[in-house]
Amino acid sequence: MEDNLNQSYDEFTLNFKLEEDVPIDQYEMTMYNYEFVGNRTKCTCVAIDGVRALQFKVPATLPLEQFLRKELYKGEFLSILSNILNQLIYFSENNMPLNKLLLNVHYMYIELSTMDIQLLYMPVNKKFADCNVTEFIQTFIEKCRFAGYASVNCVEDILNFLDSKLMFNLEDFYKYVLALQQQSINEDKGIKEPVEDTQLQTTSETYNNPVPYLVRVKTNELIPILHKEFMVGKSVNCDYQIVDNKKVSRKHAIFRISNGECYVRDNASTNHTFINGQLLQPGVEIMLSNDDNIRLGDEEFKYWVK
Repeated sequence: MEDNLNQSYDEFTLNFKLEEDVPIDQYEMTMYNYEFVGNRTKCTCVAIDGVRALQFKVPATLPLEQFLRKELYKGEFLSILSNILNQLIYFSENNMPLNKLLLNVHYMYIELSTMDIQLLYMPVNKKFADCNVTEFIQTFIEKCRFAGYASVNCVEDILNFLDSKLMFNLEDFYKYVLALQQQSINEDKGIKEPVEDTQLQTTSETYNNPVPYLVRVKTNELIPILHKEFMVGKSVNCDYQIVDNKKVSRKHAIFRISNGECYVRDNASTNHTFINGQLLQPGVEIMLSNDDNIRLGDEEFKYWVK
């Protein structure tokens, strides 16, 4: 897909070239074109000089990339972050894959009067790259400039919070950011109540830190993935050893947790690794989603996050 951009005072028009054989997902198009949590962007399929394209009408004042050239105060930063997270929850709750979002500040827009963020979503049926929300948050923070110690300390708290969790949970992280946002609002009003620190501590302690599991289909065994790198095979040196299947290699596959998501790669096994029936090339990592089917040779597992 390629884009071109036309700009008026309060609206941006973006066109993305769309291959002829790529179908529109009508459900996703309809859900995206509803107004939700500040997003009022509209998407339609159009023909431009005989070329099929997705056209976005974006009601906004500035590209977010341009806005981020200024130094952000704590309240501004938290408002932008919470708005983005709230939209991600909308997509997730409506079964719209997050990897169809253009999670890049180059394709995000801000309405200065409300601080609402406009995100672009591709409602088409084609394969997109994996989406790691934690990586996006870290990249987003790297692109920001901050005004004062309060902003810098807030960002450090957020990064430390994310680093302390094995897996990422969108809804609970959003609650944590909202608690930080309420604290910032109270500080601006001159309200100093110890309960705010208690609220943040409680939110952090009750953050749902999910555990990723492999479910061995043959035995229904639950295998928790508790290390950043988790080896599966028939070697005694593996984190999970399979001793009763000759099709499984000694060190068959490696599961790796990074930035709150779990990835798997084939370790040059003899009988290969398959994800949802698709061959995984040796050394290539793929991010797992809940209920993915994983086959090591002919040994089947389900990936499950509790």
